[in-house]
Amino acid sequence: MNITGWITIIITFLVSIIAIGVMQYETQDQNKEHGGRILDILPKSKKRIIYCILMVVGNVGLAAALEIIYIDHSLLFHLKRLCLISVIWPIAFIDYKSCRIPNKLILLGLVYRGIILIGELFMERESLLQTIASEGIAVAGMLILSVLCMLLMKGSLGMGDVKLFLLMGLCQGLSGIIGSVFLSLIVSFIAAVFLLITRKKSRKDAIPFGPSVLIGTYISVFLLGA
Repeated sequence: MNITGWITIIITFLVSIIAIGVMQYETQDQNKEHGGRILDILPKSKKRIIYCILMVVGNVGLAAALEIIYIDHSLLFHLKRLCLISVIWPIAFIDYKSCRIPNKLILLGLVYRGIILIGELFMERESLLQTIASEGIAVAGMLILSVLCMLLMKGSLGMGDVKLFLLMGLCQGLSGIIGSVFLSLIVSFIAAVFLLITRKKSRKDAIPFGPSVLIGTYISVFLLGA
């Protein structure tokens, strides 16, 4: 692996650690607000520690795979996807435990995207206009789709889900958002059927979408590189 690959892996490791820090801060606030009753998301929870280890290993592994398989893509192209997934990991955990997507993690994703945009201004100026156009169309498309889902299927999406979709559009553009959303919906459908069959959830219960988005986006980025 060349120097660019190692830079990608190191940055992915660092952004993953930052995302874990934000997740810890968020879960601490949630437990304080609920009088410490949400024990499953306490910072010292064994499940949470295992999840964080899987997150770092999964992100670093994906970074290495992208650098080996998709050698034609630039460093910044890969980092946009990897930073997005680094944010979705803690989002999926918190959404699964408390059915909410924290604004702090969405904001972290926007900060990552803003920093990468600065890099694109210097390193990828020639293709920047095309990149911005692709991401703008993706964001607009996801906004329209989200509004339609909320109007036609009440309770299908929350505002946190909408914000996450818009962040995905900013980081993936048209080249990646379609695959990620499509696979996320398939994973969500399979999960819903499983939960209903096993009677862990009823039709009236809310099923968090964050974990499905994580799996769908991870698979999409790995298979398509976008």
